[in-house]
Amino acid sequence: MDSGYIVLAVPFFLLLIGVELLVNRARGQHWYRLHDSIASMSCGLGQQTLGLFTTALGLWCFQYIQSHYGLFAISPRSVLAWVALIFLDDFCYYVYHRASHRVNFFWATHVVHHQSEEYNLSTALRQSWLTSVTSWIFYIPLALLGFPMVMYLTVRTFNTLYQFWIHTRAVSRLGPLEWVMNTPSHHRVHHGINPRYIDKNHAGIFIIWDRLLGTFVVEDDEPVYGTVKPLQSFDPVWANLAEWAYLWQLAGKMRRVRDKLLLWIKPPEWRPADLGGDVQIPEITRAAQRKYDVVQSRLIDAYTLLTFASTIAGMVWFLKMQSTLTPAGRGLVVVELLLALWTCGALGELRRRTWLLELGRLISLAVLAMWLPVALRPAALAVTAAALGFLALAHRSGRTAGSTAVAAPASAAPEGAQVSRG
Repeated sequence: MDSGYIVLAVPFFLLLIGVELLVNRARGQHWYRLHDSIASMSCGLGQQTLGLFTTALGLWCFQYIQSHYGLFAISPRSVLAWVALIFLDDFCYYVYHRASHRVNFFWATHVVHHQSEEYNLSTALRQSWLTSVTSWIFYIPLALLGFPMVMYLTVRTFNTLYQFWIHTRAVSRLGPLEWVMNTPSHHRVHHGINPRYIDKNHAGIFIIWDRLLGTFVVEDDEPVYGTVKPLQSFDPVWANLAEWAYLWQLAGKMRRVRDKLLLWIKPPEWRPADLGGDVQIPEITRAAQRKYDVVQSRLIDAYTLLTFASTIAGMVWFLKMQSTLTPAGRGLVVVELLLALWTCGALGELRRRTWLLELGRLISLAVLAMWLPVALRPAALAVTAAALGFLALAHRSGRTAGSTAVAAPASAAPEGAQVSRG
């Protein structure tokens, strides 16, 4: 998708998240948790930042196939072509999305989006850093038809932006609109881990594909959100690696080479007979769910929030200015942004050596400031110095108050389910 559109949309995303949060609190509801939301948005920020590199292969392939093998010369001036592309692109998304739930290799690049145990607008931003590496394959038919790159990118971005608003619990049912369009009610089902909701409602914009192809289910009761075996972490780096690590570990337990290979193309619940056969998804209720959380001092929460806010600003600046930077400069900024997201996750859990990790990040940020334009250096160094002072206070607060982790009980999922369904 076009990162330029996403940069423009970021303020609106944050505004709508803020509105939903205020409405939620005014009603006495608790649909947001600070570190869960930061983890979700960190995944989205990381995806957009790394997307400058991970989307290159897919875009090159699309352009090459369209220019050399496109069947038709489709004009961007054709209104009919735009309408057709909206539907065709959405169908390609449906196929990709369904495959991402039924093939382990693709699921490992998609599971990140389902890991949050909350369902709110921040969850919409929770995206895998590796999605762009594999998703482009499913859109090659559009290139073969001859749709130009500008049309493809525009419609792909529109499809992505549409899906933001359906990640909310604030909107119930929308009447006849739900016969055709994907809505919050339909998409809540998709995020449910109740057995009847698993692998349903894969739609992007139009729910008609699910209705036609047998994957549609009506929301008859609010789902339980998350993955069958919870991630139990606010670390965005681990969120993107956990399923790959699990699949590798699971393959190591299999005796036959054939099974080790089949694992990557089988559905997430598949297990060979020597490992007990397919995993059965257990029933779960909202009352029985124990969400992972970490209770800390308010000062640490405030420090984490300010660090994350500065990272958002850094990401927006980078996406706007990256074309003016050298390749080495882009690489350094990307590493710094990802390190900031990582430390936000570590602060959310207050793991061992968290303070050393954050101290190292601030030192590296001061060094990076020397590479910035002269006009920006004083501000960057001042922010770094202020963060160091705040860090010292937060560290003292953390040592005094400590932190308490609350994790989902082991009985929440059968052995072997891992972070494997959502």
